[in-house]
Amino acid sequence: MLTAAGTPKETTGLGGEAGLTQTAEIWGCVCMPAASQTCGHLPLPRTHFSDPEADEDGELTYENVQVPPGPGGPSILAPSGLGNNTGAQTEQPTAAWSSATSPAARRILPRCARYFLLGLLLTCLLLGVAAICLGMRYLQVSRQLQQMSRVLEATNSTLRQQLRLKITQLGQREEDLQGSRKELAQSKETLQMEQKICQTTREELQACQLDRKTTDEALKNKEVQRINLERRLRSMQDTLKPFFTCSSPDTCCPVGWILNERSCFYISVDERSWEESQSHCKSLSSNLAKMTDILYSYGRYFHAYYPGSKALTHRNSLESYWIGLRYQNNFWKWTDGTRYTAFFARGPGCVKVESKTHHMEKEDCHASLPSLCEMAAFKHPDEDYAGY
Repeated sequence: MLTAAGTPKETTGLGGEAGLTQTAEIWGCVCMPAASQTCGHLPLPRTHFSDPEADEDGELTYENVQVPPGPGGPSILAPSGLGNNTGAQTEQPTAAWSSATSPAARRILPRCARYFLLGLLLTCLLLGVAAICLGMRYLQVSRQLQQMSRVLEATNSTLRQQLRLKITQLGQREEDLQGSRKELAQSKETLQMEQKICQTTREELQACQLDRKTTDEALKNKEVQRINLERRLRSMQDTLKPFFTCSSPDTCCPVGWILNERSCFYISVDERSWEESQSHCKSLSSNLAKMTDILYSYGRYFHAYYPGSKALTHRNSLESYWIGLRYQNNFWKWTDGTRYTAFFARGPGCVKVESKTHHMEKEDCHASLPSLCEMAAFKHPDEDYAGY
């Protein structure tokens, strides 16, 4: 066995044989005798087998290894072809290793190389199997990735479509929201206007309620006044009953007036002009009498048919009285404006009637004469009057 100094060492073999166990560190392989035939890789020593330049290159061949020629010889490994840098001590182990090379070592070296190649082949085979497995796994994973990619693309497409749809719906909802906001703003404005109108209406209602209260109070006061006026009217009716002469409830005349059918006549004995006489009759709520010259039309039947003739018969004198006929705008007209064509006198003037003959004659309007007033008969102030 080689020691660290490169000297051989004898050992006793198995089965009682005494042999030389030679070990050589060749490419890091330790070869044992044929009895064991085991090989292992050990690091080569740098002191006896390589120089610094060979160590740096890290290359060692079979040509550089020398085995002793026989058992018991020195087994020293020395590289060949070293430069002049190696010393005398290096050359002696080289010669000893060359002399120590034996046929047994020559048989061991090919076996180690064979095992080494077999291990290398197995390693390559395992690597190939691993590469195939990895490739198949890679293809499987690649297919899965492609399938996942297609699924993801389909999912992304679906999600994009859904996103576009959502965006469209969101835009539509935004438009609807804008429209709702506008409607809400309009509703708020309308509500505010209605609230203002309602407030105004409430104020008007309150004012109307105040007015109603005031009106109710005024109505109560008016009702009280009406009751008082009715009482006063009844009292005045009771007082005025002696001042009316009535042939029926619908035909009454004041006391002193002469009732003739539906007319009341009053003879004023005070002499006045025609205008003054008309004013006096107006003050008595009447006008100058409206009479017709029946003398030329009906003769002696005048008293029977003409209203007012009865009033003149109450006078026993031959006096004349103003009546309501005078000449205006080339026509004879009564005080109510109606024309009278049965009187043929010409020229301006007024008409008087004689108490006896009932004949109408033209007279100067400024002449002073008594007057005959006429008014329509009226109802008695007390409708329940039954004293006729």
